Amino acid sequence: MAKAELLRHAEHFLRVASAYPYVVSASLGDVGDEKAVLALDVAVELPNAARLVGYSDTGVRAVEPVEVVLRDGYPRRCPGFRLRPDFPPATHHLAPGKDKSGPVPCLVDGSPDEFFAQHDLVDAGIMAIVEQMCVWLKRAAIGRLADERSGWEPINRATVLAPVFVDRESLIISRIAKDAGEVWLRSRYLGKLYEVDEETPGFWVSGELAPKIGPDATFPFVFETLREPGQTVTTVLWPNHKAVSDEILADDITTIGQLEARAAIYGMGDQFRRFLRDLERRFETKWTSAPLPVAVILCVRRPFALTGRKSSIELLAYWFKFHRPKAVEPPPALRAAEQVYPLRQVDMPSAVLFRSISNAPEIPKTSVIGCGSVGSKLAMHLARTGASILAVSDNDLLQPHNMARHALARGPFPRFKAPELADELGQIGASPRSYVGNIIPALDKPDELKRFIPMQTELVVNTTASRLVREALVGCAGGKITARVAEVALFGRGDGAFVFVEGKDGNPTLTQLEASLYATVSKRERQLLFDPATGLAQVQIGEGCGSLTMPMDDARLSASTAMATEELTRIVGPDSSSKGQVAIGVRERTGLSTCWRRMTVPAFHRVPVEGGSWTLDVSDDVVNRIRSEIAAYPTVETGGLMIGTCNSRRRVITVVDILPAPADSTRTASLFQLGTAGLKKMVDRRFRESGGSLFDVGTWHSHLAEQGASALDWKTAKSLAEERPPPAVLLICTPTRFLAITGTNGG
Repeated sequence: MAKAELLRHAEHFLRVASAYPYVVSASLGDVGDEKAVLALDVAVELPNAARLVGYSDTGVRAVEPVEVVLRDGYPRRCPGFRLRPDFPPATHHLAPGKDKSGPVPCLVDGSPDEFFAQHDLVDAGIMAIVEQMCVWLKRAAIGRLADERSGWEPINRATVLAPVFVDRESLIISRIAKDAGEVWLRSRYLGKLYEVDEETPGFWVSGELAPKIGPDATFPFVFETLREPGQTVTTVLWPNHKAVSDEILADDITTIGQLEARAAIYGMGDQFRRFLRDLERRFETKWTSAPLPVAVILCVRRPFALTGRKSSIELLAYWFKFHRPKAVEPPPALRAAEQVYPLRQVDMPSAVLFRSISNAPEIPKTSVIGCGSVGSKLAMHLARTGASILAVSDNDLLQPHNMARHALARGPFPRFKAPELADELGQIGASPRSYVGNIIPALDKPDELKRFIPMQTELVVNTTASRLVREALVGCAGGKITARVAEVALFGRGDGAFVFVEGKDGNPTLTQLEASLYATVSKRERQLLFDPATGLAQVQIGEGCGSLTMPMDDARLSASTAMATEELTRIVGPDSSSKGQVAIGVRERTGLSTCWRRMTVPAFHRVPVEGGSWTLDVSDDVVNRIRSEIAAYPTVETGGLMIGTCNSRRRVITVVDILPAPADSTRTASLFQLGTAGLKKMVDRRFRESGGSLFDVGTWHSHLAEQGASALDWKTAKSLAEERPPPAVLLICTPTRFLAITGTNGG
């Protein structure tokens, strides 16, 4: 930016800022091609007692000089503010200035540039940022920049380039105890992350202990190479739980002696001195060819929780160079004048970090079955909300054509999907185990089962879209596995998605939830669920070979999977119901929106079937409707037709609807005879409305007394069996119970 243009902007800033009531004076300083420096004198509202002496107890003056810097890019960039060099350093929301420049106040929560740019008029932006400066000074004067409600503001090291990456929450929970202590943790390092004049190493702290003593095989120090990071230690120190530090100290540590003194103030002096002795002892019989970087983290106990955190422990990190030249005997001590540098603490990927960023509810520990396009994206979505993914399983290879929609991007050489997905999840803090194999037979093998559904699993999510896998999982909850079972699938070429979550102890099951959905589908849902044109298709992936898949682009699959994942987290979150849950979403014909419908499905009523090897499961809704029908005919027997599904592999009949008795039906005190007038049309219409998935599975009728099946009932059951293939079930409803019979003779 030309000097003349910066001068014009500076003069405009002064004219606007001078109009602010608390700006006592405003003047122009140096103006160059890259920046313009302005000077403001700002009146500060001090408490009454402080006005007499001209400064507050915190050291803020009645009139504070403030330096304003307009840099190249203004007014797209927010003006910078600097305070006097001797401004009280023990102040919250204050970052040290570079070189000899004054400290920099943190005026807004977030990006200052975005704050400044939200005002379309530059004049309004100037007034807003000057007002923030005045409010900041007022709060600094009365010591209200941080309080228990807003949280303790940690030392601002945003300008420090050298980072230390650590899983903060895990460190605090797993390592820091009530009593004082210290621990060495294995760490990786790079000597220089940025090509700048200052020292810019980077440290990555693991949760693994590093030995303070021991043989060479356990030596935790290795210099970096051109190919690999180096290995070092990060020592973590913490004080007794009573050593609470409520004083803000200047962030001005530059030597080991100063760091030792600061550690003592925070209640960690003995631990720090012990650390130095242990480090020197570790190198008693070794030497270093060059200085080796070592990191230190002081865990300072504050009087209340840090801003945005649940813990009151602040991590202050530093590093220094340890060097023992070969020619030196005895080994040199770490002298007090040795240089120490600050580190910017950065959180490693973790469930706690992701949950705070995503604002997602905490969900149960999850194992995912199916690592295809839906399963891989769902697992990544869940992990990025902080969910704990314990295992991922799949039987297939990740091949080139999968790259069209998969969450992973890999080369053409085939690799198994499960371990590749597990490796990818490991990059963002998750550590799932992977299982390659067919889970259907493995469900019956305890040793295999725990490999893809570990004992700690609380939620199993099936994403395979396989009916056989769904059936294999049915009934496992509360039996072979203690976890709740869910399913997520897409249909209609990505224009629809559904989520099933079984009820407590697997009742209702996935298949019962599927039947319940089919009993209530809307016209649009039915079209997408059952239209052959939007189902699976053979897609060529090479000469003479193909893959059966549902054609859709990655954007559509990603959008539908993301919404389905949101529904899943909502259903199984902290306020989850013990009843079965169904959520189905369909994209409107315009493609502009997706509407979700949700339903709660209570536990099904299981009725043993006499006369055949079948089980009858009746939905709670059907039971209530049958009881209402019986109440409407208290002096005679009544009945109707049952609608549902039948699974010959599992020998289960599922009833999710009933049709009323035709007008020509007979009701007497001792007999109910189902009429036929219009019955076939009703059955056919119900069959079509359900997309061909629901049909008549038998009849029901009531008994006025507590009596079982009569000879006529058995005769009717056998007649039904002769008229249709199994199942042919007859449900009898007494005043207090249900019983069922069939004439299939086990067919």
